[in-house]
Amino acid sequence: MLLDEIKEPALRLVSGRKASDFVALISQFHRIQGSPGIDDAIQAVHELASGYPGVKSDIFSYDIEGKGSIETWDELYAWQAKSATLELLEPESRILADYQAEPISLVAHSQKGEYEGEVVYVGKGLTPEDYEGKEVRGKLILTESKAARIHRMAFLEQGAAGVLTYVPPKGNDEIAQLRRYEGFWPEPGTGQQTGFGFALRQADGVKLKKLLESGKEVRVKASVDSALGTGKAKILSALIEGKDPSKEYWIVAHICHPHPGANDNASGAGSILEALRVIARLVGEGTIPQLQHSIRFLWIPEWHGTIRFIDSEKDLVRRCRAVVNADMVGADPCKSGSVTHLFRTPYSVPSTLNNVVKQHLADLAEKERKDSEGGTRCPLAWKYDTYSAGSDHFMFTDSTLRIPAIMLNQHPDRFYHTSEDTMDKIDNRQMGYVSGVVVLTALTLAIPDYVIKEEVLTSCRNEVIDIVQRVGFRGVRELSRCLDSPEKLYPRYMRWLEYAFELGRKTLEKAGEEWPLIAEQKALLQSLKASLEMSYTTEMMVLRKAYEGACAEVGLEAKDEDQLELDPSAFDIEVKRKIRYAMSPSYVIKEKPEKLVDYAPIFEEDPRIMNRIDELLNLSEDWTSLSDIYDRLCFQFGPFDSKTLWMLVKDLEEVGVLETRET
Repeated sequence: MLLDEIKEPALRLVSGRKASDFVALISQFHRIQGSPGIDDAIQAVHELASGYPGVKSDIFSYDIEGKGSIETWDELYAWQAKSATLELLEPESRILADYQAEPISLVAHSQKGEYEGEVVYVGKGLTPEDYEGKEVRGKLILTESKAARIHRMAFLEQGAAGVLTYVPPKGNDEIAQLRRYEGFWPEPGTGQQTGFGFALRQADGVKLKKLLESGKEVRVKASVDSALGTGKAKILSALIEGKDPSKEYWIVAHICHPHPGANDNASGAGSILEALRVIARLVGEGTIPQLQHSIRFLWIPEWHGTIRFIDSEKDLVRRCRAVVNADMVGADPCKSGSVTHLFRTPYSVPSTLNNVVKQHLADLAEKERKDSEGGTRCPLAWKYDTYSAGSDHFMFTDSTLRIPAIMLNQHPDRFYHTSEDTMDKIDNRQMGYVSGVVVLTALTLAIPDYVIKEEVLTSCRNEVIDIVQRVGFRGVRELSRCLDSPEKLYPRYMRWLEYAFELGRKTLEKAGEEWPLIAEQKALLQSLKASLEMSYTTEMMVLRKAYEGACAEVGLEAKDEDQLELDPSAFDIEVKRKIRYAMSPSYVIKEKPEKLVDYAPIFEEDPRIMNRIDELLNLSEDWTSLSDIYDRLCFQFGPFDSKTLWMLVKDLEEVGVLETRET
């Protein structure tokens, strides 16, 4: 999509080795939000960025006071830890955790405290029943739950002094020495009631649990020197200004997380720093022309920093036209078991951005490995995937902003949020791959005169034809196998074909807004719209014949379309959102903590549940039928139980996020 006179010089400069060096630089810091460690990491990147030609590097700073909120997002506490140790006294003597040696071993946001005494096992520790018959007030408890989930019950309701957490093994997994990244994330006003906590190695957690279950006493000694308080939230911005500064394209990565946090997310932060280095040099040396639009690079504290920036810097947000988010992008795929995913924009935010990034991702995956750079010899696996709300980009795609935003992310990663997310897992070739994708995407957006628009437009059409054909094929398959009543299946897939066609039409219409097109390219755009409609019509005809065949198979008479019920009719209400900005994923549980037990299994069984909730809010900007929303969520993310949606809607209404009315 980008002319070779821009693309080739850019790729010659991209260095996976240099990008990995940046990861090593960033990962040496213990980068908890609102802590000195993240400030030090931001300062280190700032010093580098400031030295690149033509880069305007600034640090935005905001007060952190542990009080107040921005809509559903509570303000954080600043946190500083100096030392912390956990020593096992009985039935044996040894050190279980030492913050100075392994910072991740101390639960983030732990308060200062001293303890010597017994440990009480509470299992999940999420309900009062878990504590029945156990005296935990003023004591240390052992739990398998994450610290953030148990915070309210353990400290505010049961009065525990501290928490020991560990990762429970699954099935026949080998017991590991890893620790899980843990934080309490106390709500405003609860800081003084928060105790302290340690993340145990899995092997130690399993051993302590067995000792306690066998009736043996486990005694420990803990000492923590840390404090919650006030401070600053800092965001680093590095701007390469274009001829038209009113339009900006943002490249973002969260720089927070505990030491080492190499892939999550020193890799994303390092990859966009390499992209900044390369683009600044290309422009500074005159290898490429001055950018037509500005590119802004942002290193942010995840979520809480992003919402603060969006709320505080409204003039800058109005300039933003698209966002690329790099979150976990540098791990050796052979070691981590990861695939590089491009999570596209939600269907409610159609954009050509998806296809631009997808094309660069596909092209660079095929490039030969540079021996001088080193790195994996395995093929670079990648996948184009449906929308995911799992990182900072989801705040931009929210219907209150509607800025196209995508995420580059490796998934799964077997070392995710553990002490094993270390530099030895980072791969030069993988870092060069994603850094190159970021560079080419940024240049494609910022220098539109050097972009082959015909490729962009055709790629958009091809993607939606693929979606239309996949919907049609799935409908034919289910009808031909009589997986449900033909009179249910046929209307459903007719609707889903229409949604796919609607997505394609809106994406091509958006293309006319996102790119300056000459008359011939506008004519091509109209032809692509016509070819999309032809594909849609063809699939409808095929689906109709499959429906007629299914009816004959089960002894029904096929009905004409006007005789079929096309409305899913799952609900008889309409919904409308009431909040500005994307909703904090923890908001419902914060407002209704008793629901944690109900939601925990839902989140474990349906990994797309947050995507569904986020898109539910996007689709309810004005009064909208919940039946229509449910159908569209099933179309985009796959079928799920309508009872789950109904529970979500009722809870969202109770906490003031949605309002409902009967139809």
